[in-house]
Amino acid sequence: MNTDIQIRSQILKRIQKIPSSRLKELDDFVSKLERVAGKKERILSFAGVWKNMDISIMKDFTENLISNRQKNRNRIDE
Repeated sequence: MNTDIQIRSQILKRIQKIPSSRLKELDDFVSKLERVAGKKERILSFAGVWKNMDISIMKDFTENLISNRQKNRNRIDE
């Protein structure tokens, strides 16, 4: 199995072979990979935050979710 260093080295060698006319496309692709990785990290940072939430608070939150969203939307529109 390849190590991280070996894989990075292989990728860099392959990048060197890419024609200049395609480098912008490659840069866009790498940027997209970075954004996706960042989103996953942000999403995972919320893991377990509701684990210790009081049941009554959770029940109120879920039962009133739609009306609370509507209230917030109305406040923004004003």
